[in-house]
Amino acid sequence: MGRRLAFAFNSALHESTKTTPDLLFLGREIKTPLETRWDLSPMDGNAKSVASQSFWEKAYQNLKSAHKRVAQRFNKGRSPHQFRVGDTVMYRKHLVSSKSKNVTGKLLLRWSEPLVIAKVVNSNNVSLANPNTGVIVRKAHVSQLKPYIK
Repeated sequence: MGRRLAFAFNSALHESTKTTPDLLFLGREIKTPLETRWDLSPMDGNAKSVASQSFWEKAYQNLKSAHKRVAQRFNKGRSPHQFRVGDTVMYRKHLVSSKSKNVTGKLLLRWSEPLVIAKVVNSNNVSLANPNTGVIVRKAHVSQLKPYIK
């Protein structure tokens, strides 16, 4: 079954490149079991060839346009975060129950105490500090944060 699945994958037209993986990587279409048994080559002899520069340019342009479509679909409805250094925020805790400590995760607080953003590490991560002492407590992803409203 594994060979059949690999054959089906390699001989199927790929949505992003508009060509088959075997034509891209091997430079030719692979033969089906029926084609190996009988000669089913095209009558005109014009088999697909990857030797031309236009073939590769077309495949690359198809791939770029597919990437653009996926990126637009992924970014739809998303907006960049608005957190800045000095903002007071709370981060979402990862709740874990522990029978040995008699702790039930459902009853724990889901959000931390208020912390201050000390530094923006990169576009998605920040360093959080204690607002009273200024000591950095942890790093957090912006998806785990929410603004603290007094």
